[in-house]
Amino acid sequence: MLDIVIPTLNEGKQVRNLVENLLRLPGVGDLVVVDASDDASDIEVIGPVGADPRLTLLAASQKGRAQQMNQGAMICRHSALLFLHCDTSLPNDVASLVSNVLVTRKWGRFDIRLDAAGFRFRLIEIMINLRSRVTRIATGDQAIFMHRDFFNEQGGFSDIELMEDIEFSRRVGKYWTPGLVKTPVLTSARRWINHGTVRTIFLMWTLRLLYRLGVSPAKLATMYRDPR
Repeated sequence: MLDIVIPTLNEGKQVRNLVENLLRLPGVGDLVVVDASDDASDIEVIGPVGADPRLTLLAASQKGRAQQMNQGAMICRHSALLFLHCDTSLPNDVASLVSNVLVTRKWGRFDIRLDAAGFRFRLIEIMINLRSRVTRIATGDQAIFMHRDFFNEQGGFSDIELMEDIEFSRRVGKYWTPGLVKTPVLTSARRWINHGTVRTIFLMWTLRLLYRLGVSPAKLATMYRDPR
């Protein structure tokens, strides 16, 4: 069984649709939604779906995706964990795909496909997937997964405001090469559409460079939220 942790923040109906779809997938065990909105609006919008015994809805004890994911992972009961962004959809056979990788690997991630048509988005996908292969760095929109015991042994995600996925990848990737699922997850292209392709790519690479140079994740989080 595959347990899935979803950190949310003011996602609205999108989180309800995601939860309903995930509960239909074979092999899904615990499904934990950790909501960081001030009024618990994401929990409220899920509504009657919350009656499913596999689903747990939590108000985040602290804001921040790392803290949300750590909090959600604490109550998961099965041997495999997957951390999912609300704007990413999983393939129907996700549980078996993950299981096949975790036979020989401690952790892994998926290739991605963007939910928009056009050559520029296919090129972005190629760049992201190639970069991840070369660097062994997995980002949150690639649906990072791992053995639950391994996650606990590594101390979970570091409590930082941004780059928690990259920090985790670097920390564990020194010793354990991530497995790869080539069947892609489908993730939103909204940031590239809303802010522009070139500008978004430049921002992402700038944030990573500054992180490597020691700029604080709190400062980077401010830059990420306001690309101007």
